[in-house]
Amino acid sequence: MRKRAIIWLGLAMVLTFLGLVFIQFSYFNTLITMRHMQFDRGVKQSLYQTCRILEEEEALSYINKALQKEGKNQINDLIFGTQLQVGVATSLKSHTIVSATPNVAHDLHNKMKQKYVRQKLVMSDVAMRWLKEAPELPIEQRINTERVEQLLQKELTNMGIETPFYLTLVNYHGERVYESEGFDTSRVNHDYYSQILFPNDYNPKMNLMRVYFPQRDHYIFQSMLKSALTSVVMSIVLFLTFVSTIYLLIRQHRVAEIKTDFMNNMTHEFKTPISSISLASQMLNDENIVKSPELMKRISRTIGDETKRLSFQVEKVLQISLLENEKAIMKFKDANINSIIQDVVDNFKIKVKSKGGTIKADLKADECMATVDELHFTNVIFNLLDNAVKYAKQDEPLHLVVRTSNNDEKSQLVIKIEDNGIGISKEHLKKIFDKFHRVPTGNVHNVKGFGLGLAYVKKMVQKHNGVIKAESELGVGTVFTIIIPTLKK
Repeated sequence: MRKRAIIWLGLAMVLTFLGLVFIQFSYFNTLITMRHMQFDRGVKQSLYQTCRILEEEEALSYINKALQKEGKNQINDLIFGTQLQVGVATSLKSHTIVSATPNVAHDLHNKMKQKYVRQKLVMSDVAMRWLKEAPELPIEQRINTERVEQLLQKELTNMGIETPFYLTLVNYHGERVYESEGFDTSRVNHDYYSQILFPNDYNPKMNLMRVYFPQRDHYIFQSMLKSALTSVVMSIVLFLTFVSTIYLLIRQHRVAEIKTDFMNNMTHEFKTPISSISLASQMLNDENIVKSPELMKRISRTIGDETKRLSFQVEKVLQISLLENEKAIMKFKDANINSIIQDVVDNFKIKVKSKGGTIKADLKADECMATVDELHFTNVIFNLLDNAVKYAKQDEPLHLVVRTSNNDEKSQLVIKIEDNGIGISKEHLKKIFDKFHRVPTGNVHNVKGFGLGLAYVKKMVQKHNGVIKAESELGVGTVFTIIIPTLKK
């Protein structure tokens, strides 16, 4: 996939994700507004219902008092009715039922009519006294504050609102006549609900019942917490999926570019020795060359050198299989690291001197025995020294130093390989151990290699339970540090 296509795809994913986030935000904003409206409507309905019940209870209270006063008259009516029934029975026995019945019925009708008129007058009197006396009473005498809280709690529960609240009653002078226990007026601004008490009075006074919910917002948000968390988690998963997809696409694009560069370099590396061998083999067909033993030796030496060079490059390519194969066979045994390093340094002296440089081994580690695979550990030191030779300055002699020391506190062997080469920029220093990564040197082919050497080095050091790090300054040189565990004493 082309880089431009990846950029457009990433932009489309970002815009899509931002659009989904905006839609979710709008949805939750609307949902919160609706929950607030639902909560407000439920509270107002509960307050109104509480006030209506208070009015009914006050009216019943006046009626009960009036009936208690009329209790004596009701007893007299009961006695009169009993006497009337006895008179009717006596009249029947004396066979005067025809003349007595109309008189009894008339008296009973008059009595019932008088009773109805009296009760109507009582009820009218009760209603008048209620309408006249009740509004003039202080609000704290008209209601039972504990009863108000109980009624309000019941009505709120019926409306599905179950969160703590504080109640305060304010008379028409603006004075608080009652406050719930623990009520803190300093925390209340205007974020409360109000309801006029006894709004059906003939001339209602501004006696108010106010309710404050300290955890209203938390209660509303908690009711939609589950859906909110689900939405957030899904958004995070979607975002991570988008990021991972873009990252993998960029990485695949980079790997494709690296592999293309790898193939170009590999072709160039193989082309030179193959051409040299091909040319030498053609020269062997010349009869004049066959007659010259000196020339034959030179051609044979050229074929041998180019064959070794080709074999070395093939070995470099095959190192990639070790990087990918976690089950690579390693033959570990106890070995003297100073001795291994000294052998590699001795083999490199001729190569370094041919470049006009020097190489020095400063092996001061006393505890130099470690469990290693000699072949691969030797390759590690060889690759690092070979890189130092490759990246030497053209106008300055190469100076290489290989040092060993001990970290006694942790039973570790420290190996440092220092050079005064061209160095590595910070931009590329953190990538030098990546597979196929090669530090650019101006000319693509002036430094041979496939970008596998340092990746192989790091992999082998890790298999030896060690670590490797690099420090470098552009134009000054590079220091590679390898730390591996030594044998316990």
